[in-house]
Amino acid sequence: MHIVQLNVISTPLINKFYKQHRGRGRAIKQDQNWVVKDPDIIAACRVQHIEGVLLLSSVLVAPKHRSKGIARALLTQVFAQQNAAVYTFAYRHLYEFYQQMGLCECTLPSQLQPYFDSYVAQKRDIVAMCLPK
Repeated sequence: MHIVQLNVISTPLINKFYKQHRGRGRAIKQDQNWVVKDPDIIAACRVQHIEGVLLLSSVLVAPKHRSKGIARALLTQVFAQQNAAVYTFAYRHLYEFYQQMGLCECTLPSQLQPYFDSYVAQKRDIVAMCLPK
């Protein structure tokens, strides 16, 4: 298992992975796009830069690789590489997982609130969380 931040030219690979596994995410070149390879991509996530704020999004592990600690390993490495607080909109059923990763429920910065409100309006059962730095 190998965890890497993809270079800009490889962005289409993460989008192919999301599409293959029906993920909602769509990576762009301005994001930090992280993957776990074994040897193909088996997990991915993005760290978006939104007006100076870091937002973790689109965390996805391929179904046959779930419950093996892959998301934990991926996020541990991603978080270690950040130099500012990281926010996320965690699905409520994953709340304990994110709590164990060191995130806590929080008030969002104003830059992220419209995104959160939009997801709530779509009936997503999410909670705002952050990993302070």
